[in-house]
Amino acid sequence: MKKATILLTVLVTCFITHCFAQTEEAILYFNDGTSVPGYARIKNNRIKFRVSLDSKADFWGYEMIEKVEFETFFGPKIFRYIKVNDINNPILMEIVTEGHVSLYRKRKITWGHESLATPIGIPDHIKKTEKNTNFLIREGEDFPSCLNCDFLNRWKKRTIDFLSNCPGLVEKIKTGVYGEDDLKDIVEYYNDFCADH
Repeated sequence: MKKATILLTVLVTCFITHCFAQTEEAILYFNDGTSVPGYARIKNNRIKFRVSLDSKADFWGYEMIEKVEFETFFGPKIFRYIKVNDINNPILMEIVTEGHVSLYRKRKITWGHESLATPIGIPDHIKKTEKNTNFLIREGEDFPSCLNCDFLNRWKKRTIDFLSNCPGLVEKIKTGVYGEDDLKDIVEYYNDFCADH
């Protein structure tokens, strides 16, 4: 039984590592407006990109790249470099929805092994931890506003303050019709019914 558990753990770990280490079909968009199709993955705020699976990969950053678009089963997933302040370099963030007000998300996913009292300390399952940091920005603004950047998650107050000129939406947030998981719907509602067009 112990050998089977160890073998299964090793196989699952290798499978997950292999799946998440692969590059995906993508289009790389340069700051000058040109683009190149190929294969990419994101690593440490940079894009590892290759034109074909058998070509050498290079790392690209905000200095030359505007965004990368991945082709996924559920449609395109786009990540763009966004400057969050005057001091720091731009950060690669997922575009959740764009309009008069846009929602960007910075995701941090970590994988770890968790051992739950196995006799020889073998990890008995793999744990995924995901931290999403959400940003809103209006057209014409230089920097986005972070909704949940500090230790105390104040997304509700910050979202209400940011979208305060839309009383119907503010009421839906205050009464719990919309929650933090509905940020995309909140921004789309705002853009459809409250934005100055």
